[in-house]
Amino acid sequence: MLDIVTEAKIAASRSWDRARRAAFRTRETASPDALARVIESDIIPRLLLAHREVVAARPVAALPMAAIPPAFADQFAAATLTEEVAPLLARVEAVMRGGVDVETIYLHLLAPAARRLGSWWDEDACDFVDVTMGLWRLQEIVHALAALIPGVAVSDSDDHRALFAPAPGEQHGLGAIIVEEFFRRAGWQTWSAPALDEDELVALAAGRAFDIIGLTVSVERHLAPLTRTIAAVRRASRNPDVIILVGGRVFTDRPELAETIGADGTASDGQLAVGLAHKLIEKRRARGVSPAK
Repeated sequence: MLDIVTEAKIAASRSWDRARRAAFRTRETASPDALARVIESDIIPRLLLAHREVVAARPVAALPMAAIPPAFADQFAAATLTEEVAPLLARVEAVMRGGVDVETIYLHLLAPAARRLGSWWDEDACDFVDVTMGLWRLQEIVHALAALIPGVAVSDSDDHRALFAPAPGEQHGLGAIIVEEFFRRAGWQTWSAPALDEDELVALAAGRAFDIIGLTVSVERHLAPLTRTIAAVRRASRNPDVIILVGGRVFTDRPELAETIGADGTASDGQLAVGLAHKLIEKRRARGVSPAK
């Protein structure tokens, strides 16, 4: 599969290559701060300008099936390294015209593509800028689909509130955004937050009574401090019965870690997370606890 990455990099634009070279003079001198400045000052403004133009998407054959094969998700992940949001979104829309629903897009295309980008980074097949821009493009696609395909209308009489954010220290929030979209489509009132430190997350929990706070973790070294963070959030929460869910690739093979760090549960994807949240809410109601207000 690494040959897909190689082909994608060869196809990258010259301006994108210049930005990468500026950030990576050598492996020793590159730093996340320097890369972040390149992204903020050069790459993202150029992409935003490009998105105002009408981009002709290359023809893509629709998939006449309800599921998406892993190889297709791998190819889509590679495309995020070189293509802008408009043609990537056109690919997604072509798949949906073939009969694939938006939930399947989230579960079997966008989420696996994000995981593939992460694995390529681990394998040193992609650099920091590659992965960051690929995830940024995937995030923009999620936002575009949310605008195009509304979910269930929120009920004023029996609403649930949920906050989703990457755990403190995490650099990317795509996982939290995808999970939030599943909750929004199920009729929840949802809020999402960018990468926050512990004090900022605690302040959000204290400022509004959330029924659910969901945190995503992709790097195992962030687990140890998360135990302290979850305890601090519970103490400060405006809702004393707040339910804290965790997710991310570190919990996929070791779901028991969720209980170890003090969370109420974990789910392997957004669809399962909604079901788990409703189950935990019903347990709370059985104890005579009303939804957060």
